[in-house]
Amino acid sequence: MAPQSPGTDQIDTLLWIGFVACAIVVLAVNAGLIYALWRYRGSRGEQARPTGAGRRAQLRAGGLLGLFAAALFVVSVLYTGEARKTPATGEAGLASARSEPLRILATGQQWLWRYDYPNSAFSYYRLVVPVDTTVELDLVSTDVIHTWDVPALAGKRDAVPGKTGRVVFRAEEEGVYEGQSATLSGQAYAAMRTAVEVVSPTEYEEFVARQKDDIQAAQDRVVEQIESGETP
Repeated sequence: MAPQSPGTDQIDTLLWIGFVACAIVVLAVNAGLIYALWRYRGSRGEQARPTGAGRRAQLRAGGLLGLFAAALFVVSVLYTGEARKTPATGEAGLASARSEPLRILATGQQWLWRYDYPNSAFSYYRLVVPVDTTVELDLVSTDVIHTWDVPALAGKRDAVPGKTGRVVFRAEEEGVYEGQSATLSGQAYAAMRTAVEVVSPTEYEEFVARQKDDIQAAQDRVVEQIESGETP
């Protein structure tokens, strides 16, 4: 799926740069080997003799490799810096998130993601966020390491027990973006998926309000059953 959040373009570009760099190195090494075999091949009946390159050739090769590595380093730093910038909430985003990101707690557990919203509502598996709004996920884990991975919105981030990770993204288009497990976390890790549903700010506010009301209604019902002696 094409990138849908600022920063993901830079990540994709870096992956392609790395691929091209590896291809250049592989081709250069194989070309050098083929040239050496052809240039210094021996004729039938002749005794093989050792060959070697002079100091100048070694310095030239080392200098080229050094420049190549330095160029890769500079490009990586530039693109990584751009990818790490926190995108600002746009004009079509949630008004309350203009000054600071919308913060949502994402808890990984075997083998499900839970999302806690600012109004105390929560949901499992499906994360609902407003479009064009900067969202900050605080990643935690209740048991082992889990990886939150929704490629269209952000790079992989780990939820580590005892620590809080951070994912920041801003979905530019409404829709549903799928994520899947990226770290072995137990026998059912392959089924530990998630979906980010991007909706309008109005739909988001209606969802979290409705979710909170439904949760409260369910809790009230359980309390009524206990007090009346019914089995929940």
